[in-house]
Amino acid sequence: MKTLTVVEAKSKLSDYLSRAAGGERFIIQRRGRAMAALVNVDELARLDRSQELLYRLAVSLGQKPDILEKVSAGEVHPAMIAFGLWTEEDELADLAETIRRNREDQPSRAVEL
Repeated sequence: MKTLTVVEAKSKLSDYLSRAAGGERFIIQRRGRAMAALVNVDELARLDRSQELLYRLAVSLGQKPDILEKVSAGEVHPAMIAFGLWTEEDELADLAETIRRNREDQPSRAVEL
């Protein structure tokens, strides 16, 4: 996947559109931050189908609709789709708390200069 600046994307948009239609994927950055992706429509449709299947699976496994709505609205991270599905399992009920404690117990990864 190639990274482009906004200026590059604007200057050769027709070329990048043709290349994306052929299957290449591009990340467009502004001031060093990823802002958008350029993919062909078949890839976008595949991503949309995958997301829909993931949501249907989460619902069928018992995920609460309010969490799925928040994920769709971009209010919470998509990983939250899985959160809560294990709370009924005795051996996994305290998984979130265990992960939190583990993170707190880890040494700092900050690099001192």
